[in-house]
Amino acid sequence: MDNASTKNGGRGRHPSSSDESHPSGADIGWGITGTLLSGLIVWGGAGWLLDRWWDTRAFIVIGMLLGLASAIYLVVKKYGGATDQPVPISTTSYSKISSTSYTTYRRTPGGRRSRPRAQEVTQKGTR
Repeated sequence: MDNASTKNGGRGRHPSSSDESHPSGADIGWGITGTLLSGLIVWGGAGWLLDRWWDTRAFIVIGMLLGLASAIYLVVKKYGGATDQPVPISTTSYSKISSTSYTTYRRTPGGRRSRPRAQEVTQKGTR
C-alpha cells in the first residue's frame, strides 16, 4: 500500500475544494468537445437506424442536426453564454491611478493607460 492511501484510510486521494470549483481550460474544452460529438453520434445514429428501418435517406441528416442543436443548447446551459458585462482587469496595473490624476495619463494605441514619460536619456538616445 502506498503512503497516500494509508493516510486517509485507503480511500484514495480526495480533491481539495479549489480543484472541484475551478476546472482547467483543457477540462472545459474536452467537456464541450465530448458533448458536441456525443450529440452528433447519438442522434445521428438514431436517424441512421430510422433510415435503415424505413429505407429512406433523410433521417440521418435530421438526427445529426437535432443532435448538434441539442448539444449546443446543453453546452450553453452548462458553461454559460456570452455576457455583455466587461471582464474585470487586474487592479495591480492601474492601482496608482486615481480619478483626480487620470488626466495626467494618456491612452496608448492599444487602449491601455500609461503615464507620460519624462525626457530621459536611454540606451538609444533621448526620449
